[in-house]
Amino acid sequence: MNITAKSKYAVRALVELAQHSADAPVPLVTLAEAREIPTQFLEQLFAALRRAGILQSHRGVYGGFTFNRPPDQITVLDVVEALDGAIEPALCTTSEACERRAICSVGDVWIQAKLAVEEVFSSVSIQELAEREATLEGTSMYYI
Repeated sequence: MNITAKSKYAVRALVELAQHSADAPVPLVTLAEAREIPTQFLEQLFAALRRAGILQSHRGVYGGFTFNRPPDQITVLDVVEALDGAIEPALCTTSEACERRAICSVGDVWIQAKLAVEEVFSSVSIQELAEREATLEGTSMYYI
């Protein structure tokens, strides 16, 4: 199981998209500049997210991207699975049969790890992250 930079950048960009008005598409370059993500890389990520049904693309002068469903219904797990595949920390957590499963005590640990990661990622929506970030940006930082 490896959460790649693809998922990390995509979640950052989706949070930015959630912070914009839902009325109009947001140009990819706007999102890329705001989050300091290379535009070409973000193009690839958003193409995959569009194919996964998370985003819609709009062509033309006022084109850009919008969510295909409300951002409070899109979880971090949705994004990770769309870009990096299923959370599978070991062979015994996949659909493939492990020859040692019946005599291996470690398999349960990998399954618990898979379930724990999926639970955390599925419990946080893009909208929640956008709201958390807005709160953080509005909070004054004090240093001692």
